[in-house]
Amino acid sequence: MKLKNGILLFFLFVECVFFKVDSKCVKGCDIALASYYVMPLVELPTIKNYMQSKIVTNSSDVLNRYNKVLVTNNGNIFSYFRINIPFPCECIGGEFLGHVFEYTTKKGDTYDLIANDYYVSLTSVELLKKFNSYDPNHIPAKAKVNVTVNCSCGNSQISKDYGLFITYPLRSTDSLEKIANEAKLDEGLIQNFNPDVNFSRGSGIVFFPGRDKNGEYVPLYPRTGFAKGAAVGISIAG
Repeated sequence: MKLKNGILLFFLFVECVFFKVDSKCVKGCDIALASYYVMPLVELPTIKNYMQSKIVTNSSDVLNRYNKVLVTNNGNIFSYFRINIPFPCECIGGEFLGHVFEYTTKKGDTYDLIANDYYVSLTSVELLKKFNSYDPNHIPAKAKVNVTVNCSCGNSQISKDYGLFITYPLRSTDSLEKIANEAKLDEGLIQNFNPDVNFSRGSGIVFFPGRDKNGEYVPLYPRTGFAKGAAVGISIAG
């Protein structure tokens, strides 16, 4: 009986390690980039407040380094324009790569407003419900809401040339060709990082390589904060 139980446990262990490891994470990486789509009348201090982390503080210096064109001559941000915001990419609960931002609610806030207006689809209503316990129909004012944004640290099985990735919410005007042209990357490479994704669907998150503060693509290795040899399959929470 003990032998049978031992064999059963062994096969369960093998299944966990060899067949499910692609949906787990071991360790995150120092930096990922969030592609924030700037809507009209949204000011830079507001965006920094939403996306505040140990990397992005009240100073604009970090954002300026990752965005060559950030503000207009009047000191405002270009509307209908994407800016890349660096943030820590962590292994959350051993399940997926992401970062949890903290948002303080206002009267009348809903999960839909938070996900799609304030965080411009970098997160989703489903993720907000999963990581918060507030009644979706009655979120109190001044409540602290956990806003989970997924990220990627790369995948050595696809390419070791890229170690910094953008979390990119798709919009109705996007396509694989458009994204590849803007990023100056091969369409096949981007598709490989996002298998089975239709880039013209107008919603959802995709990941592709981004440039560092010097405007360069950085390799996967060496990179501090990244577990070399660990499984880094892209997985989406929820």
